[in-house]
Amino acid sequence: MTIFVRAELTTLPGARDGFVTLAKALAAAANDEPGTLRYDWYVEADPVRFVVIEEYVDSAAAFAHNAHCEELLSRVGEFAKMTLLQVHGQLSPELRSWLATVPIARTFPPLD
Repeated sequence: MTIFVRAELTTLPGARDGFVTLAKALAAAANDEPGTLRYDWYVEADPVRFVVIEEYVDSAAAFAHNAHCEELLSRVGEFAKMTLLQVHGQLSPELRSWLATVPIARTFPPLD
């Protein structure tokens, strides 16, 4: 079962252009990842609010993405605040454990 991620971010005042550049760099980096099936950014009618939709073949691929993009991901806070993080799928114990440290994260396992 794939891992599906939806995150909402709001850019900080005056940081929209920098964030857009960073989001495009993240998307380009994700294109080279064999376990990443989808990594797409969207902008709301309010041009400072963004959504990223990510899909990975499994929990290991999600961790691999974070490792591969660690430098870029570490810079997100310079430009935006994440306001929502939803992770759907059959999560590994390691991914569940990591998500438990993220206060805004919500997990959604499959319905049995």
